Amino acid sequence: MTKKLSRRSFLIATGAVGGALLLGGYVAAELAEPERAVSDRILGKPLTGLPRIEGTWTYQDNALTLDMSKLPELNELGGAVRIEGDVLAEPILVLQGEDTNYYAFKNVCPHAGRKIDPKKGTMTLECCSLSSSTFDYEGNVLSGPATEPLQRYAVSLSQNQLTIVLG
Repeated sequence: MTKKLSRRSFLIATGAVGGALLLGGYVAAELAEPERAVSDRILGKPLTGLPRIEGTWTYQDNALTLDMSKLPELNELGGAVRIEGDVLAEPILVLQGEDTNYYAFKNVCPHAGRKIDPKKGTMTLECCSLSSSTFDYEGNVLSGPATEPLQRYAVSLSQNQLTIVLG
């Protein structure tokens, strides 16, 4: 004998399955990036840290100069560091791209005003907010609610000094 499923029971069951699938997708996303909690996104907490060694940079005449010998964060592909200080008008994100080139950006998402982090292995940057606007290494918007590109700065490397022109 076959029992007929009521419409109400069907809706409850499909709602439970849908909820489980959504939760499974959320958990999978969190496992793919375990260091980024939802609470960190809500608070806009970036993954990229400040330099571990003091005295790694100087600022003069609209140029930021980084002593690469004191920045192990930039020794690996996708490695990044946040440069912030009272003498700088805006925070700066510096990274070694997956293509071995160095890049520097104004570290402010044009949509959310939050910090930007590189996404390892993707040659993209992502806002640390819930909206997660994504950008390429040129600063162009790839996805998310941002409609304006990131501000990118010219960089040059000479004798273990990375110079970033900020103006």
